[in-house]
Amino acid sequence: MMNDLAGEKDQLQGQHTYRMDLAYVGTGFSGWQSQPSLDSVQDELERVLQIIFRDRQRILGASRTDAGVHAEHQVASFRLSKSIDDTSKVIKSINALVDPRIKVFRLEPVNTTFHPIMAARAKLYRYRLWLGPITSPFASDYVWPVNLDLNIAAMMEAASAFVGKHDFAAFCASDSAVKTTVREVYDLQIHQRGVLVDIYILGSGFLKQMVRSMVGTLVEVGRGRRSAESISAIINSQDRTQAGQTAPARGLSLVEIFYEDCPSWSIENCKPLSSLSFWIHSSL
Repeated sequence: MMNDLAGEKDQLQGQHTYRMDLAYVGTGFSGWQSQPSLDSVQDELERVLQIIFRDRQRILGASRTDAGVHAEHQVASFRLSKSIDDTSKVIKSINALVDPRIKVFRLEPVNTTFHPIMAARAKLYRYRLWLGPITSPFASDYVWPVNLDLNIAAMMEAASAFVGKHDFAAFCASDSAVKTTVREVYDLQIHQRGVLVDIYILGSGFLKQMVRSMVGTLVEVGRGRRSAESISAIINSQDRTQAGQTAPARGLSLVEIFYEDCPSWSIENCKPLSSLSFWIHSSL
């Protein structure tokens, strides 16, 4: 993993480093990371930056969201050989040219040592479930329609076992090539508002499909297919086959990436930093 990060850092050649804060709807994209098919969020942004700066720019994103996963606040960086005189004009140009599913809301110069992955202290994800028999067309691209009642109390009890530093190999995609599967979950909360259930997960970092595997397992607890007490045994097994299904991508959103310490690392104390994240976080 560190070798991969070092390689990506070497690709960001130039004298001026810029941090880009953005949001995107993941529907229809093959994820964040560049693909041979050129249909990722990274590919689309690099296409636009090449038009604006007349030179190919490589972008490094803080989170490699999977295909179909949304981001209310993603952070990326890129380098230029010349400084930008007016970042507000560049933001307008990017948003005018880029796919409308992507919007950049901040662009600012940062220290050349800034690395959006290694500098991150924590990430906050939210997964949304829809319990109603008919899913609203305004929500269908952003929720997993479970279409039945869940035992939310049992899910909350099970969720507590995830909190702390553990080896999450049982919740990691089988094709992941990371050197270590140990991660720390700072907080996990479940909130229900009518047919909508929000599962918030705050942690130091996450493995490939880790959040979606955790959610899939919690839903099985809510359905009564496994007990709340089984989570600890699943974690200790380090066996992906022991955990539940990987929840669909469309229900997952990257809500926030934190670059400064948060008091006690609880979800209540770590509010979304961007106005866009705050609006989505509080209004749906």
